[in-house]
Amino acid sequence: MRWRFSISYLARGEQTSLVSRYFLVAYHLVVLVVSLYPFSGWRFTGEPVLAFLAYPLPFYQTLADNALNVLAYMPIGYAWVMLLRARWYSLALAVVAGAMLSGSIEFAQQFLPSRIASNLDMLTNTAGTFLGGLAAYWMHRAQWVRHWQILRQQWFVAGGLADLGIVLFALWFLTQLDPSVPILGIVVQPAGLPQPFVSPLHDPEIFLRLLEAGGVTLNLVGVSLFGLVLVRPRRHPWATVLGLLLGSLTIKVAAAGLMLKPGEFMAWLNLNVVTGALLGLLILVPLTRLRRNWRALVAALSLAAAQMVAAIWPLTEVLSATLKLFRWNYGHLLHLSGLTQMVSEWWPYAAVCFLLSFAVSEWRRKEVILD
Repeated sequence: MRWRFSISYLARGEQTSLVSRYFLVAYHLVVLVVSLYPFSGWRFTGEPVLAFLAYPLPFYQTLADNALNVLAYMPIGYAWVMLLRARWYSLALAVVAGAMLSGSIEFAQQFLPSRIASNLDMLTNTAGTFLGGLAAYWMHRAQWVRHWQILRQQWFVAGGLADLGIVLFALWFLTQLDPSVPILGIVVQPAGLPQPFVSPLHDPEIFLRLLEAGGVTLNLVGVSLFGLVLVRPRRHPWATVLGLLLGSLTIKVAAAGLMLKPGEFMAWLNLNVVTGALLGLLILVPLTRLRRNWRALVAALSLAAAQMVAAIWPLTEVLSATLKLFRWNYGHLLHLSGLTQMVSEWWPYAAVCFLLSFAVSEWRRKEVILD
């Protein structure tokens, strides 16, 4: 009965999800960050600015690089076709949009010393947009989108603000892509030379352990409550927390297997992280009983406190020492580091703003209901 009601409810058009729009904007920003990081050292070489379009195809391309370029732009094609509701012209417009985005990025990359403008990258990116759009067109015709809308309605709270929260919550998992950063962590124990600092405690090692474990605790509590703000009350809260932990663990294990040397496979896990995660789970036990508006407020405070821990962390990462953990080349690591660093820096502030806005909207909604 619930399934039939959901289908009829969606068929009447009473609920329109904005997830695809928010995802499209967010993914464009992700592509720009990966493609143009570190956004410094701009210079003009004096060559014709469109000369890269007529260059011979590079002889040094690899299958992995080309496949990555295709995969990176498939979500763009998918999102554009979904946004246009898989109309007959949607695939063509998606390909044009993907080609324009890739061409603009390649045009900008010729002014960055760490980047190379490549017509082959533009071709593979456009091909990825086409394949992603084709997949979206087929999935829309196969009614998979309707099933997603039903799940969206049954699992998550309604409203455009919640749609924004879903996309923002999903973006958090990008912070877990770097396997050299501890899982759920906000600080990094640097390898390499010792770094002197002034410790407020007699034992500086205990001070560092407390900060790292405390950062994991605050991050776990904040992100978990963020997810609990979005799910409907009838869904078991611990399923959300378990999904968060399993998702983070899966990303870390996969990233470590692909990028790290075999001897450094567990670089993202240590005793401080485990202690902080266990403490965070204990703190979540009473917090899961809070009302949605209070969950949002506590989540915002936890994430803000986690940023304070990151601000007083006295050590800095040594890039030359970190590179020894990886088996990827420097260029790929630069892209990954740029993405994870940028998202890790701005995501907590965006999340705090969203959570405070959500809490205020919940209080206003309750006041309207009482009136």
